[in-house]
Amino acid sequence: MRYAGELFRAFGENLREQKLASNRTTPIGAGANGVVYASDIPGNLMKQTQRDESIFERSLENEVNMQAIAAELGIAPKVAGLEKFQGGIGNRIEMEDIRDNFELRGDTNTFPTGMDAVRVNQQLGQLALKGVRLEDRHNGNVMYNKMTGRPMQIDFGIAGKLNNDSEKAAYLTHVTAEGFSAAGIPEMGHILRATVMDYLEGGDVAEGLDIAKQGFSRLQKIKQVA
Repeated sequence: MRYAGELFRAFGENLREQKLASNRTTPIGAGANGVVYASDIPGNLMKQTQRDESIFERSLENEVNMQAIAAELGIAPKVAGLEKFQGGIGNRIEMEDIRDNFELRGDTNTFPTGMDAVRVNQQLGQLALKGVRLEDRHNGNVMYNKMTGRPMQIDFGIAGKLNNDSEKAAYLTHVTAEGFSAAGIPEMGHILRATVMDYLEGGDVAEGLDIAKQGFSRLQKIKQVA
């Protein structure tokens, strides 16, 4: 019976791989390092590497960990799982497919502007407070709710941990200043950057982080751009 059970399991795995291979022939998106396609589970999709993962600066496991933090905040698709293969080739993430309710905006080679950019930086600030630095926020890596315009962050390939309060203060200040600039009040960002950097360079990290948080609190209050 045990042998029969192993056969059934292997048969099921083979059927799944055939289905995924078929879905991979009609990808949702593809790049130099990976491909995104429908999962065999309705409502999910797969992101799979096409090259040896050891050559990447960051692993898919790191990407999953960073995305999971954002998903807990409700600003990224939920991660369903991570599968690794021998040699690191073909490693893949399974995640929630949000395309029914979210859409891309603008040219994917450009960056969000106006209120879209304010909202994106508000979310990047939330992640900074959780110790996550998320970059590469061009229009191909942000989707928006079709009804409310709320952003959803996708592709955590260029993301990592902020290792200490100094890094957290600096990055929180950066995204807050970018948000102020998008809102049409860049002078607030200039003042915030200069003030926080003065404290950090002087070794008063706690005060620098507190001021960065105060600045971010003001950014979070912006609900529309004039």
